Amino acid sequence: MFDLDKINSLEDLKIAKNQFNNSDELKSLMTQLKEASKENKAEIGKKIQQLKNEAELFFNAAKEKLNNLEIQKKLSDQYIDYATPVSFDGIIHPINLVAMRFREWLLLNGYIELSYSEIENDKYNFENLNIPSSHPAREMQDSLYLNNFELLRTHNTGISARALEKFANQEFSQFAIGRVYRNDEEDKTHTHQFTQLDLVSVGNVSFSSLIYTLQEMLSYVFEQQIKIRLRPSYFPFTEPSVEVDIFYKDKWIEVLGAGMLNEKVLRAAWYTNSMSAFAAGIGIERIAMIKYGIDDIRELYTNDIRFLKQFK
Repeated sequence: MFDLDKINSLEDLKIAKNQFNNSDELKSLMTQLKEASKENKAEIGKKIQQLKNEAELFFNAAKEKLNNLEIQKKLSDQYIDYATPVSFDGIIHPINLVAMRFREWLLLNGYIELSYSEIENDKYNFENLNIPSSHPAREMQDSLYLNNFELLRTHNTGISARALEKFANQEFSQFAIGRVYRNDEEDKTHTHQFTQLDLVSVGNVSFSSLIYTLQEMLSYVFEQQIKIRLRPSYFPFTEPSVEVDIFYKDKWIEVLGAGMLNEKVLRAAWYTNSMSAFAAGIGIERIAMIKYGIDDIRELYTNDIRFLKQFK
């Protein structure tokens, strides 16, 4: 009745269980139990229990065999023989694909790219950006401080603050792309680190200049003409401030924050003339997820070749 060689699938296991429950031997013992005298019932009961114990041991062994077969199948499907040379064409990561599109447009439109350490001090990350000491972002539970004055940068706007100071009273357009860090819980849309683009343009610029820049830049990145929508918002370093949505794949999606640079930020950088400026901050991962239809931000950090091959 019990033949482990015949169990190679869940269907085989189901059939074996049905055969046991309807077997002549088990039915015969159950009939005998009903008809037996009190003296014989105990002996027949022992035989039934012994048969059921044998069946349970067999079915447990069958389940273990099926689990092992499933593991072997997965290992076989995913096996990579590292000793055998393989040909694998390099693939540009979707984060880099999006960053490259932004970089190309900005460089073609007169922006310069700047960079700075991922360790920033409180002055440029917060103070010079009109973020008061009472702001929640400056709390230890929201930012990753290394000591009382230094932290892992929470945005690349600190690079813009340094650029404003460096080019005080001059016209310039600048951007920075790099990793930033927040003390966030990991889920489908949040991670403790992500890649951000921050840009600033200073000179004879207006809110209309900002709208034109965002529309043209996003259209270039998404490789189609993009319609945008602005909603009033609040950021300490811009006034007025807006949240920007795009109409993409038949729905409105929030993509970035922007605005005219707050006069206090310009004054903190020693601007004494009447120049104005606009700024924007964009999460590269968010744009990549929207453009390529990625549902979980964590997919971007798994280094799974099967996932990356989609972007070849």
